[in-house]
Amino acid sequence: MRRWPVLVSALLLVAAAGVFVVWSMSGRDGRKLPPGPLRDRLATRVVEVLERDPTFRTEVTREPGPRPVCVASVFGVAPDGADTVDEVRTIYTWVNCLWLRPADIARGPAGLDLRDLSGLGMPIALHLGPPVTYEAPEDGEGNPDSVRRIFPRSLEAAAFSHPWPSAQEELRQRVLQVVASSAPSPSPSHS
Repeated sequence: MRRWPVLVSALLLVAAAGVFVVWSMSGRDGRKLPPGPLRDRLATRVVEVLERDPTFRTEVTREPGPRPVCVASVFGVAPDGADTVDEVRTIYTWVNCLWLRPADIARGPAGLDLRDLSGLGMPIALHLGPPVTYEAPEDGEGNPDSVRRIFPRSLEAAAFSHPWPSAQEELRQRVLQVVASSAPSPSPSHS
């Protein structure tokens, strides 16, 4: 007759585990985000945050001098009911970035060869915190588990693909804009 307490305990343990799994997965729910003003504002937020983040600044170069210049294409948000930037806790996005060295900026747009710059293109989950953190999949296409670990199931297809054909051109334009606005002005000649 001692089986009943064991059976009841086992059932309670299974029920508690099920509640925990549902509860823990609810924080990873995300929804696809259609094009529109919210998506554009979130992409701007991603770029601002990543370009200023000290950890991200050394993501590619591993040295403190170069600075990233990025563009982003947001494909999802969490929580899934978020309708404003302030309600969003996690932004799921593709980012494309190039790292500018001080010498690149000094040369100005005419002397810049984008092929010489270090860069990356990858999906990330940007957690707005505080503190702000980001998660990036491990390098290589042979690591699908890291994508599955970071992105909700509803957003995995967007994370695996790169559905943003204009990314390279947008990034090129943004880099040239940043270099043009940051390059030192030529000093006026005195005749």
